Amino acid sequence: MKKLFKKILDWFRRRHMYVIADGSDNSITLSRALFHHMGGMELEQAKVFAFYIPDDNTYGFILNPQFDQETQLADIQYNEKYRTIGFPMLNPSVARMFYDYQMPALIRAKLNVKAKTAGDITYYEICPPR
Repeated sequence: MKKLFKKILDWFRRRHMYVIADGSDNSITLSRALFHHMGGMELEQAKVFAFYIPDDNTYGFILNPQFDQETQLADIQYNEKYRTIGFPMLNPSVARMFYDYQMPALIRAKLNVKAKTAGDITYYEICPPR
């Protein structure tokens, strides 16, 4: 019974936790469910650090990381016209992610996101298309 419940919960999360990656302007738009899961509504200012995960050959991001050295972070922004929340992904870029995922360069793509933990840090992995 627990396995069935876990499968249903995982399916529900996968369906609602996604990003829309835009290769034409290197931006990531977050789904509402993902932004709520990240705890973004409680934050006054949210910043994102995007990175490459070599073990899985995927990309990920983390919300408001604490680094000892100064690091390039992107601000999460609200687009009033389209009522969306997102951030620019410049290093690594969306174009590079599309290249590694063997996708066309200048498209918009909906990609699933998995919440993962490494120690006490929660990060979000952008999954390649199936």
